[in-house]
Amino acid sequence: MGKILQIRVSAGTPYPDDVKRAWPRLFSLAWPETKTPVAPGGGPCGVMELVLALDDQVRFGIKDKKLTAALREDLDRALALKERLEAALGDWKPGDANALSVELEDALDTLERIAPQP
Repeated sequence: MGKILQIRVSAGTPYPDDVKRAWPRLFSLAWPETKTPVAPGGGPCGVMELVLALDDQVRFGIKDKKLTAALREDLDRALALKERLEAALGDWKPGDANALSVELEDALDTLERIAPQP
């Protein structure tokens, strides 16, 4: 890495609309009040932002205790995968990060099956 030029290994969602199409129930749970949600920092809502928004909703927003209990275990798994993916990126291990991204999307698929219809 140069003195001025910075090299990064990162993960992002190039087409945030795909998140809403792939996981419509989770999207509605994560951002229940807005038609066009914005992630913290003003950016679009991608996969990583979905996991964090779901955690916020399960912890603070959803009043249905049965639903939060049903989501908690798989959401904890998704949060752990997100953290491991970020660590792999930070350690410059794109192959590991790629494998973890597949696992994270699988965890979101599982959560989508649990989530109620919007």
